[in-house]
Amino acid sequence: MSTWMGCRGAAVAAAALGVLVSRRAWAHHEALFGPQSSLAVESEGFVSLQAHEHVFGVGDSYDQETAYIVSAGVSPLRHIPWSVAIVQSFTYENARTPQGNQTGPLSSCGGCVARENVLLSTSYRFDFTGLQRATGKDGNFALLSVAFEPPTGEKDYAPFHGPMNYIFAAMAGFEWSQLAAVGLGYYRLNPSDDTGSKKGNNWLAGVGFAYTPVDERARMLSLQLGFAAEVHDPDVVAGANLVSGGWELFVSPTVVWMPAARTRFFMYVSLPVAQDYRADYQVDQWRAGLGVIYSFDRAPEPPALVAPADRD
Repeated sequence: MSTWMGCRGAAVAAAALGVLVSRRAWAHHEALFGPQSSLAVESEGFVSLQAHEHVFGVGDSYDQETAYIVSAGVSPLRHIPWSVAIVQSFTYENARTPQGNQTGPLSSCGGCVARENVLLSTSYRFDFTGLQRATGKDGNFALLSVAFEPPTGEKDYAPFHGPMNYIFAAMAGFEWSQLAAVGLGYYRLNPSDDTGSKKGNNWLAGVGFAYTPVDERARMLSLQLGFAAEVHDPDVVAGANLVSGGWELFVSPTVVWMPAARTRFFMYVSLPVAQDYRADYQVDQWRAGLGVIYSFDRAPEPPALVAPADRD
């Protein structure tokens, strides 16, 4: 598999950018399943710096979060398309009506910066070899991923006092000529804390499309559009469901640009086109993000040593 895999091959996964975003951990999802979601298996590793903005709520529940993210991933085995990744996020939050610091899953603050939970993931890639041969493109594949979110952060709880959360995700990419498409989904499981409270579980299904008019070894430009449906179960406090939860549909235009080999920039805006939430604090306003991703590969394997032929 080529080390640049196209720029289009990565664009397949990047088409999902802005699609995989979710409430409190939306930036974690973006960092894990956004434009670098295929990089840890198409190349042998990546590092990334990102920033994401999320505005939600109406009236007194209006809230604004900015997440700054450092992430990295690596495929530790040279000939096996398996990868591991780590994501660390720091959030600045400015809630119009703060609900107190470290008070549980529905806490919010006004003008604070806090470390979020670390996110650890493992992924495996399955190549559609028949399609790859027919199209000449490596961007025909499926990706399965599981992520764990141990309570290491300080945003909603004191460190190591919250529950462990889980994310299950799948993605399939298709690529031909200058076009690419991706279908994807995830399910986030939020267990209850010691008080019987939790954010509602949620799932998402989406599709993304990419047009890549410039695709060369050292430069690339990809224009993309994602569509997704997201559903949230009701939030729970002390074992009782709140009047909350609902669904939304949103669209996410995205630009991915590679000015030099291995270095890719992205920018997206995500806008709801329809939504129905039972609580004002869940109403989505808009989301946006930008970042840079650097991918790398190991040095080529040395040639196999061949014993000289025995002399007569």
